[in-house]
Amino acid sequence: MNVLKWELKMNFKSFLFWTVFLVGMQFVYFSAFPSFAGEEGLFATKLQLLPAVFRKLFGLDKIDFSDILHFFALQGQIFVFLVASFFGGRLASSIVCKEEHDKTAEFILTRSLTRRRYILEKFLAVTIYLFLFDLILTAANYIYFQTYKVKPFDVKLMLQLVAAYWGVHMFVAAVGFLISVVSRKRTSADSQILFFIFGFYFLSVIPRITEKFKILANFTPFGFFDPAEIVKTRQFNITALILTIVFFLSSALISILYYERKDIY
Repeated sequence: MNVLKWELKMNFKSFLFWTVFLVGMQFVYFSAFPSFAGEEGLFATKLQLLPAVFRKLFGLDKIDFSDILHFFALQGQIFVFLVASFFGGRLASSIVCKEEHDKTAEFILTRSLTRRRYILEKFLAVTIYLFLFDLILTAANYIYFQTYKVKPFDVKLMLQLVAAYWGVHMFVAAVGFLISVVSRKRTSADSQILFFIFGFYFLSVIPRITEKFKILANFTPFGFFDPAEIVKTRQFNITALILTIVFFLSSALISILYYERKDIY
């Protein structure tokens, strides 16, 4: 039985929906950028009327609204970093446990299929769709950057922002896959990944409000891949990206070792 081919087919509609939705939302926001940039002074003045805590909460105190990459860091932290994480997270969190939830795992594993290959093909399905999702999103964003920019942008900084949201998505997907392997109920797995995503994001927001809890940013992908911080400092945590890739690949190995010993009957 070709599990990889089956999963790619079954999850195609979800992949298509999320891809079209995110690319469409980015189009809506980027098409409005020239207006924001043209009224930069007025917009900046209006922002100063907002409470300082609110400005720090969304990184508004670090944004140059004449730079399209800064604008992306502002709106992208919600849609490309947070909302887009739901696609990879939910795909990964349900891809294994749905078989136990639907009582089909035993049937699948009796069809000349080892548990190792079963988990590996499930993981490959997640990896392929996550890669295609981020690749299309990146291509669309680059086209939007070139189309709606009002002045030249830093390509290196753009690549850092791209690597940042790829890192966030990989981290969330890895957590989701581990949850899926351990869980027996799809509803439980979905709830857990949502809890983790919002929990990770909440932990990244606290250090923006008060320096006292800055250390919390080191425990969440939204913290060490913070787009507002990247555009402000122009520094990227390459170590965090490498560790995230290692964690993503390791989640497959850990899942295989665990599932080979798991009682699914």
